[in-house]
Amino acid sequence: MRDEPGEISCDLVAEMLSKHWGFRAGEVVYAPVGFGSHHWIASGVDGPRWFVTADRLDPRGSWLGSTAAQVKDAIEAAVQATKELADSGCEFVVAPLPGRTGRLVREVLPGWMLVVLPYLQGWSTPDGAWDDPEEREQIAGILGRLHTVTPPKTLQRWDFAVPAREALLSALADLGRPWSSGPYAEPTRLRLTGALDYLHGRLAQYDELVREVEASDDPWVVTHGEPHSANVLRTNDGRMRLIDWDTVRLAPRERDLSAVFGGPTDVLPAYQAEAGPISPRAAALELFQVWWSLAEIATYVQLFRRSHTDSQDSRESWQDLTTYVPG
Repeated sequence: MRDEPGEISCDLVAEMLSKHWGFRAGEVVYAPVGFGSHHWIASGVDGPRWFVTADRLDPRGSWLGSTAAQVKDAIEAAVQATKELADSGCEFVVAPLPGRTGRLVREVLPGWMLVVLPYLQGWSTPDGAWDDPEEREQIAGILGRLHTVTPPKTLQRWDFAVPAREALLSALADLGRPWSSGPYAEPTRLRLTGALDYLHGRLAQYDELVREVEASDDPWVVTHGEPHSANVLRTNDGRMRLIDWDTVRLAPRERDLSAVFGGPTDVLPAYQAEAGPISPRAAALELFQVWWSLAEIATYVQLFRRSHTDSQDSRESWQDLTTYVPG
C-alpha cells in the first residue's frame, strides 16, 4: 500500500515490537510496497532488521473473508501454517517470527493485526509477470516441492467463492443513476455500463468452470495462492523465497500453476521433476485465471462504491480496474 495508515504510527510499531516481540527498534520507516497489507522496516539498535506487516480486519475489499472475524481467523491460520511449512524444511518459505509468548500475530489496535518477519536483503519485480524463462523454471520447481508437502494441521481449505461477488452484482444492478462516493465512482459506473454483457458472461463462464472442476477427483495440495513474480524475493545469496502467504490454502494445484504456466517456455518438466508425472488440467487453469480477474474487478468496484479520496492507492486501483474491464 502506498498510503500510510493514519491509525498506526512508526512509534506505535516500535512500541509493539518491544512489548510483544522483545525487539528494540532504533528506527522504523514505512515501506510503500505491495497491495492490501501495510508494511514497515524496523532497524534494531544492535543490528538486526525486521519487516513488519499490518492488516486491517475489514472484509470490504479483502479476499480473506466476508466478516472481520473470518479475516482474523484466516490471517491467524495462514501465519501458523506458514510457520509449520518453514519448520518442516521448506526453505523457500519466509516465515513469521514468534513473539515473547510464542504468538505469531498480535491485534495491536482494535481491527488491526500485526505480524513480524525477518528482513532479507534482495529484490523483487514491480509486477507479477514471469518474464525470465530461467526464473519461471525455478519457481515451477519450487511449486512442485510445495505441492508434495504434508498439509499443515492449521491450513484452511480454499473455496470457489469470488470475493465481493455480491457487491459486484449489486453494482451491476445499480448502473442507471450516477455514483457519487468519490472521484472514481462515476468513472467506474460508466466503465461497468459499457462492459455489462462482458461481465455477466465472465460470471457465467466461471460458474460453468466451477461445476467442471468440482466434479473432478484430483487431490488438493498446499498452494501459496499468489506465486507471481512480485511475491518472490530473490535474496542476495541467489535463492528464491516466497513471501506474502496470507492466501495459503489447500486447493487444486492449478491455483498456483495458473501464475507460471502458459508462457513462451514449457516449465512442465521442471514442475514434474519435483511433483511427479502430473499435468495441469486446462479447465482448472482457466478457472483460476477467470477467478483472479473477477476477484480483482469485484474488489475494486466495492472500493469505489464506498467513500474514497483521490489517493495514490486509489489511482493504482483505478488503473488496475481498467486492465480487467474492457473500455
